[in-house]
Amino acid sequence: MALRAYLREGLNVAAIMGAGDTMAQLFVEKKTLQQWDTGRTARFSALGLVLVGPILRKWYLTLETMVSKDQPSLRRGIKKMAIDQTVFAPTFTLAMSFVVPFVNGEDTDKIKKRIRESYFSIMIKNYMLWPAAQFVNFTFVPLPYQVIYAQFIALIWNCYISLILNK
Repeated sequence: MALRAYLREGLNVAAIMGAGDTMAQLFVEKKTLQQWDTGRTARFSALGLVLVGPILRKWYLTLETMVSKDQPSLRRGIKKMAIDQTVFAPTFTLAMSFVVPFVNGEDTDKIKKRIRESYFSIMIKNYMLWPAAQFVNFTFVPLPYQVIYAQFIALIWNCYISLILNK
């Protein structure tokens, strides 16, 4: 059963990440359908399947155990959001800033240079979106739906991240 849940999350996240990359290419980068890099979209989706979906599921389950259920839901939501945004977000963002260009075949020196140049900018933008979104998620969304909720918010985020990390 646990494997099925991880696979379900992976498939959901793969679809949403693929949609985000497609939106980035067609609507932000203004590529035509002929210019659309379907390989890039497939790689981004694959990361959702094998990495992002399972990691988010595990993280949300871990957060659930870290914060006591014996407190009001608003306090619990604030605590979970604070842990998420101080522990998980910086680490996960850094990892994705390396993994996305790496799977696209970029040279590691070029990736490291881009991380040095863009990581703090990405994190600033992260903190403009994700604390509020995660507060809502952790306060009002039942645990089985938290990953999918976050991924719907991530449609916008993935569009931005895909654009930055695939420059």
